Amino acid sequence: MTEHSSPDADTDTQDPDASSWSDWTAHALRLDARGELGRGPKGLLIDLPALAQSWTCASGLCTPGRRDAKARSCCADLDVVLDEEELTRLDAAMPLIAARLAAQDPRWAAGPLAWRDGDTLTRPGRRCVFSRLAPEGLRCALHELEAEEGLSPGALKPAPCRMFPLIWVDADDGRVLLSAVHRRTARLVGTRPASAFPCVGEGAVSLAESMRETLVELLGARGAAAVVRQVREFRR
Repeated sequence: MTEHSSPDADTDTQDPDASSWSDWTAHALRLDARGELGRGPKGLLIDLPALAQSWTCASGLCTPGRRDAKARSCCADLDVVLDEEELTRLDAAMPLIAARLAAQDPRWAAGPLAWRDGDTLTRPGRRCVFSRLAPEGLRCALHELEAEEGLSPGALKPAPCRMFPLIWVDADDGRVLLSAVHRRTARLVGTRPASAFPCVGEGAVSLAESMRETLVELLGARGAAAVVRQVREFRR
């Protein structure tokens, strides 16, 4: 996952490329020494403490204007960088997206917004251009449109948004470390401490179980099941 921005007072960075693989190797070695490193198919390494922490999408706790002053939100504080395929899909779907948001979001009422700055989603009013305010908090219009139109996950919603707070780190030797925003990883991805995101640590269910569908997208059903099983065992 790659979410780029500068770590100032209003913006955070979450980008595994900001640190070298050697930093992540050291992190993985420490996990292994503690018995906290899981293993999955095809060289997958699993950061068990990060995947075992509680997580739920708690947008009512992270919506600007409602949240604690020190809290951060993936929709309001992280820049989302898109690849060419994602930009093309959103361009094609813009009439549908704009029509929906015009009826739901005052920012769109006067007409379509400039929704990207180069390959990065804009944040007019200090929140994602595709978010909307609902009674329960921030909601993703792209996610809702996918469900209503019967589209597959990711047909509109970009990968960084689908994956947060997961972190996917590719090694030079073909292995992959699956981690997440966590108190031990925040410095490696240049983001705020995990405690700044109300969704991290919220709820009773592990991050792996909460994001099982996303793990299936990434790893297939067998790989996702391996991650969830090991996380369950780790939490016992």
